Amino acid sequence: MNIEIDNHFDETKAILENIPDDLAVEYASWTKDKAKMKFKKSIPSFPITNNFIYWCNLGINVGSEQNKIRPAIIVRTQTNFPMCTILPLTSVRLNDKRWYHIDLEQKNSTAMIEQIKNISKLRVLNPQRTNGLINRITPNDLKNINRALGNYYKLQEFPDKQRSF
Repeated sequence: MNIEIDNHFDETKAILENIPDDLAVEYASWTKDKAKMKFKKSIPSFPITNNFIYWCNLGINVGSEQNKIRPAIIVRTQTNFPMCTILPLTSVRLNDKRWYHIDLEQKNSTAMIEQIKNISKLRVLNPQRTNGLINRITPNDLKNINRALGNYYKLQEFPDKQRSF
């Protein structure tokens, strides 16, 4: 293998040796899974459709970013485009009353507006199903999520005074 690649692996291993074993194994496993996903897998053959819920592999991320395999709403996708926009869901309803967390009506999940992200369709594992049907959000969920998205992601007004940067 290339010496530069070996050096990167050695540096990564040195970092992982200084953290708890379970976290190091989780990270190393994700690195392997991500390489498989990127270099050996093809885009799913099943349809990926807006407003439906799919299982997605978000991997091991940084800080408070959503991790692991979790359900997500497909917010935006196009048929022949390799990316899609998702809204990750919690595995248990939060009921925390934050305006940017939308508890879904018919699911024990919360849509996390602040975690919206674009991902490769290679990360989409399979549809989430109940009784054989792909799960989707309700019209009321759609309305509440769209309202929260509009509020969360709009640009803020400029202050009256010009700020120098």
